[in-house]
Amino acid sequence: MYSPKVVEFDKSIIESYQADENFNYFKNLQEESAWNKFKRWLSLQYQKFMDWLFSGISEGNFWNYLAFVLKLLLILGLILLVAWLFSRYYIKGLKPNSKLEPDIDMSNEERLIQKKDLTALIKDAEAEENYRLATRYLFLNTLKYLKDYGFIDYQYEKTNADYQFELQTSPLKAQFEFTSRFYEFVWYGDFNLNSKEFQTAKTRFENMILEIQNTQPNG
Repeated sequence: MYSPKVVEFDKSIIESYQADENFNYFKNLQEESAWNKFKRWLSLQYQKFMDWLFSGISEGNFWNYLAFVLKLLLILGLILLVAWLFSRYYIKGLKPNSKLEPDIDMSNEERLIQKKDLTALIKDAEAEENYRLATRYLFLNTLKYLKDYGFIDYQYEKTNADYQFELQTSPLKAQFEFTSRFYEFVWYGDFNLNSKEFQTAKTRFENMILEIQNTQPNG
């Protein structure tokens, strides 16, 4: 029966290899930094983007050239969209408050509702052509009349939907739905009205107040 022969290695030879720097394959292996990983990933993404952008151009096909132009237009459109959003929401937010648009946050709403008359505030905002703010005052004035005439139980934490529910059996419901939607669109949607648009809306608000004064709370 064959018996395997044990081969002994000369330890001196192994040690000589270990001492030789030419055989040290681990001396340059280091943990890659997060920054280098990011740069490598960024370079890879850039290369993928360029391959996508110029794919097919070398073939000289008309449709490939058309696709290239459409890709450029898409990129330009995205850049313009980002620039527009940035200028609208970020840069605008950095501007100081204008004297035409004082800060009226929700903490002041109850105080305004408790005022004897909001007409003066409406006139001042309209005279300054700050129609968005004037719309705010018109709507608060509507809430004030609804409260004073017993149509709603005004509470600071209530929403317009809550008031609509309270008016569900009232002939004022449709008018209130319009005025509340219009107010939310203008105030929270940051929509700027022109004079003609504001006058049309103002008439609707004033007509609702007249209807409040001439309607019994029980309908």
